[in-house]
Amino acid sequence: MQSQRIHLTDGRSLLLKAGVNPDWTEASTILNQIKATELIKSTGIPQPSIISYSTNLEEYGFLFVLSEYQRGVRMGDAYNLASKGERKQIYSSLGQTYSRIHSIKNDWAGVWDGDPSKKKYPVHPAEFYRDAEIYGGSNRYLLENSMITTDIYERICSVWDENLRYLKQRQSSLVHISPFPWSIYMGKREKGFTVDRVSALADFMWWDAMSDVAHLLYPPFLNINDEERNAFLKEYKSPLDERAIKLYTLLNRLCAMSGCYLAPLDRIYAKTWIKEEVKTIKEVLDRLEA
Repeated sequence: MQSQRIHLTDGRSLLLKAGVNPDWTEASTILNQIKATELIKSTGIPQPSIISYSTNLEEYGFLFVLSEYQRGVRMGDAYNLASKGERKQIYSSLGQTYSRIHSIKNDWAGVWDGDPSKKKYPVHPAEFYRDAEIYGGSNRYLLENSMITTDIYERICSVWDENLRYLKQRQSSLVHISPFPWSIYMGKREKGFTVDRVSALADFMWWDAMSDVAHLLYPPFLNINDEERNAFLKEYKSPLDERAIKLYTLLNRLCAMSGCYLAPLDRIYAKTWIKEEVKTIKEVLDRLEA
């Protein structure tokens, strides 16, 4: 969806997110954002108020969500400018925020069809990613572009297959799916950094909370240290599962390295990070196979 900031004469600002291409934006995309906003706000996490929206392409020629505009600094930018102590504050705040999000449970995993009570596709996310990114998609792309070897490609396929049943049996929660350094916005106040809002609302769905935790502890295109991870873990209240975290870290590395996340980053920095992460994939595989 395309975003446009609107300035009003009374000094307020609004944010218009419009979808013109029906292949990319459909009615459920809009409704999912509305429902995600409601659920997130119900946990006490601030989100901009929705002013209006349309799911009728014929009415205006596009679908849209119109909301209040809220300031905020992308988490990755805040992190890069922060002091050592402030970086721990950022990760403490992330632990608190995602603890609240993940506290909302569900009895099935999957993408919403315009409402959290409706499942859009019958396939489990772990099975979907097996076909879309493990055997095909990102893993295949890295192999065909000589970024990984055939041996690594096959090991990734094998370890996912061996754990597929395990992943499908795990508890489902409200998950962001896209808790990236550029889709979480921070604010700085007297007591330090707090999460002001999250974006990529259409990505919210029911799945394993560890899929988010893997992104947060091992974020794509951002190198954090163990002190910051511990700051997150100190505030995160849900049980952790190291095995699941490793599997989802493997998945997010494949997607990040293949360009799936469309990260708004300097190209040279991104290329350097991608080359270094081949080692991360090998290390994660070694631990999962041990």
